[in-house]
Amino acid sequence: MITGTITALITPFKNNGAIDFVALERIIRLQIEGGVNGILVAGSTGEGLLLTDEERESLVNFAREVIDRRVLLIVGSSCVSTRNAVKQAIQAEKLKANAVLSIVPFYVKPKQDGIIQHFIDIHDNSNIPIILYNNPSRCSVSISVDSAIEVFKRARVVAMKDSDCDLTRVGKLKEARPDIALLSGDDPSLLGYLSSGGDGTVSVISNVVPGIVSAMVGTWRKGDESKSRVLDAMLRPLNNVLSMEPNPIPVKYALHKKGLIENELRKPLTRASAGLSRAIDLNLIDDSAQAA
Repeated sequence: MITGTITALITPFKNNGAIDFVALERIIRLQIEGGVNGILVAGSTGEGLLLTDEERESLVNFAREVIDRRVLLIVGSSCVSTRNAVKQAIQAEKLKANAVLSIVPFYVKPKQDGIIQHFIDIHDNSNIPIILYNNPSRCSVSISVDSAIEVFKRARVVAMKDSDCDLTRVGKLKEARPDIALLSGDDPSLLGYLSSGGDGTVSVISNVVPGIVSAMVGTWRKGDESKSRVLDAMLRPLNNVLSMEPNPIPVKYALHKKGLIENELRKPLTRASAGLSRAIDLNLIDDSAQAA
């Protein structure tokens, strides 16, 4: 089961627009040292939609070599077209990723039967484990509980990242297939998601503080709720400022402020505003704080 903390990793760029592989290796190693269970590359936080097919391949190959099987490697797939989603799942399989994270098709607003068929086609035309990704705020549609349960009948659908704010979904989904890993897609509500029966998180804030997020999820899963709540309170101010502007603008500034990457994004994304930059400066925390 895919559980614990998975970091939705940013993709660092140089000021000439190319992927910064030196910085990428640096941040991957820091994630592993921080205790994460997996790393997601080319997701929305990783500006996956703004990468070429060749860049995706280079990114996955490089990340796989650095990770060296120490944690899971998951590849994001954000496609409107089912045909392209199948293509990206096959690409992730060929590149020896552990799983593909495939989002509900956005913009076209498919009906529930279309969403179901989308994921079935990905499953039936590839051989890689599949993580469903539900994010209604970005996609304008949400996979219903009943539709998700129908897709769960496929053997290689192994997990679901859910950014829906309705936490009652967690228990219903877990009851339908207990072996499915249910992962929070919303950092501020992570503790509530775990309390509702969730198994972990695909996290943005763990780019900045992987040790704290890993400790929070780990202590909760071990039954130390009081420690988890202390860590959640520690994360709350930073979580709040990281949501002030669209992801990954804030988290890239935070990593730049920590001296880990250049503050470069792909257009049409632009750099953090002066107000957001000041707010992040005031709320950055040291990852070693979780040991206190």
